[in-house]
Amino acid sequence: MRHVTVNFLRFAGGLGEAGLLRYTCLVENAAHLRRHRLAQDATLEIVLVGDVDGLSPGVRAQLDTPPCRLHCAQAPYERLIARFPRLLAAFGGPYQVLGFAFLRWLLIAELFPDEPVLCYDGDVIHNVPLAELGRGFAGRTTTATSTCFAAVSDPQWFRQWERHVVALDADVDGFVARRAGALAAAGCDFRTNPEELFAKLLIEAGELPQDPLPEDFPWWIVPQPQLLPRLYSAVRTRGAPAAVPAPMRYARRGGTDLLNGRPVAFWHMQKPFLNQLSCLMIFRELRPELHPGRIPVLSFYDKVPTAALMRAIDPYFDEAGFPFPVAEQRELMGAMQRAERRNLRDDVALTSNPFSAALVYRYYFMRHDLGLLFNEATWPVPGMWA
Repeated sequence: MRHVTVNFLRFAGGLGEAGLLRYTCLVENAAHLRRHRLAQDATLEIVLVGDVDGLSPGVRAQLDTPPCRLHCAQAPYERLIARFPRLLAAFGGPYQVLGFAFLRWLLIAELFPDEPVLCYDGDVIHNVPLAELGRGFAGRTTTATSTCFAAVSDPQWFRQWERHVVALDADVDGFVARRAGALAAAGCDFRTNPEELFAKLLIEAGELPQDPLPEDFPWWIVPQPQLLPRLYSAVRTRGAPAAVPAPMRYARRGGTDLLNGRPVAFWHMQKPFLNQLSCLMIFRELRPELHPGRIPVLSFYDKVPTAALMRAIDPYFDEAGFPFPVAEQRELMGAMQRAERRNLRDDVALTSNPFSAALVYRYYFMRHDLGLLFNEATWPVPGMWA
């Protein structure tokens, strides 16, 4: 199977390479694959659109050296942009996450027509060999209950996606009115998280293939680590476990992270999870006097975590909620958010910025391990870790 990740570099505001390094883990994952020999019999196809010519030689080399192969797909992407003007206008444009997310699947289908593929978000760190993942997902078509990952063996998946994206582009408001009423009734806002919820609605209507995973599948698929032990995000997959049995046990053996003795397929270094790791690193290394003990997400994409905000993007919030900062942590939360904004404003080097994926990777994957967070004293919900 092909292993593919599709990402974009903005043209405007000097955010091309800087934005790619700030909002993805592509460079860190490429180094991780080499360091742990996770792609000896496979290649990670890194597809980029946007200001690809703006990449520095050093970054380009890191993304285009085996086991990684770099593809500039600007020409086919521009054809897709021209096809879907209304959809892109509704969701921020072709170089914003919400609009781009819809088109990346069509781009994969064009670049690797009718090939089985494993597709990953750009903020993924692999934990098991790519070739093993390919064998484990052979013949399966399923998402990680989140579109941060999809295994597509049935090319009908892409055809169905295209058919429905064409319909969405023709009448965004009509689609929302017809399909998203149940989501809205639960407090979930289609426009806040459109591509993920679009996939959910199609899967649950039987219009997008979604194969079940067996209970004894060899790896945990964790769409949002900040929600552990929960193992589902936008949609639940038949057959797959809903949670890691708690209390969980974390261990790193031979460079591989395990939960209850079973490897995690990959880590989705999504911003909320990254925030937990960043804040813990700050409390351990820079400001130990501020360490609050339990560390929830203190910044949700630079917003204050609230129930209304979580419910807007999480259809299952009320049954498996999100751990919020306690009242005593509100001031600390504000301080951490201001520090992150200040580092961004001052363009602090990524290798010195504790809120960057680059420094988080070095700290937790080269110096320490995730056991610093995954333990009973630090995790925000009591009783989750043995």
